[in-house]
Amino acid sequence: MSRFDDAPILGNWDVFLNVLNVETEDGATGAHLRRVFFGEPETGPIPRYDEGMGQLYIQVLRPLCWAGLVQQERGTASYRFEEAVFMKTPLWRAALVLDTDPEVAPATHH
Repeated sequence: MSRFDDAPILGNWDVFLNVLNVETEDGATGAHLRRVFFGEPETGPIPRYDEGMGQLYIQVLRPLCWAGLVQQERGTASYRFEEAVFMKTPLWRAALVLDTDPEVAPATHH
């Protein structure tokens, strides 16, 4: 349930957590996660606010960051969520047991 009456969450937590479990193992940009969950954003001649990305960040990614389950890295000084990289934290692995755990390939470390 969203704290905003006019903006219901765009999915359910079971789906969000299981998809994020796979997609954020090596880190994923906000833009990639937006496409995975909701498809390509609408494009037009004038750039505009992406409501889907905004809701995904406000209702899913930011609360997971606040809980310490996901870490957000801003590659540049940008505040664009599309460019931020989201990664699971060690707390994610310690606290959650998810259906997609067997599908998760270990993160690549260089």
